[in-house]
Amino acid sequence: MVSPITTAIVLFTILNTTTASPLTKRDAGYAIPEGAIILLILFGAGLLVCMGYAIHKTFGFRRNPNEFRHMSVEQQEYMAEVRVRNMQGLMVEGAKSQRGGPRRGEVVYD
Repeated sequence: MVSPITTAIVLFTILNTTTASPLTKRDAGYAIPEGAIILLILFGAGLLVCMGYAIHKTFGFRRNPNEFRHMSVEQQEYMAEVRVRNMQGLMVEGAKSQRGGPRRGEVVYD
């Protein structure tokens, strides 16, 4: 019969080598030089970018019919006129409040 101490030592040795093996440095080299691996990764990334652009060019880049359109000259003139009208109304309301007159929505009982 095997002593429990030798069983523990064998288990400890097996567990220690299996858990420490990912942490040890690998001395085995790659089949391809590291510079070539880097170039292959760069080439693959460039190829993916080109494929993504081609797919987007085929199915994307369409004008959205619901997007904002440029304003016509008539619309810009009308909007400027409305702005001036609103500013004049605000100035009248401000002048009334400075004079102490009744404010809009205020009820005066005499």
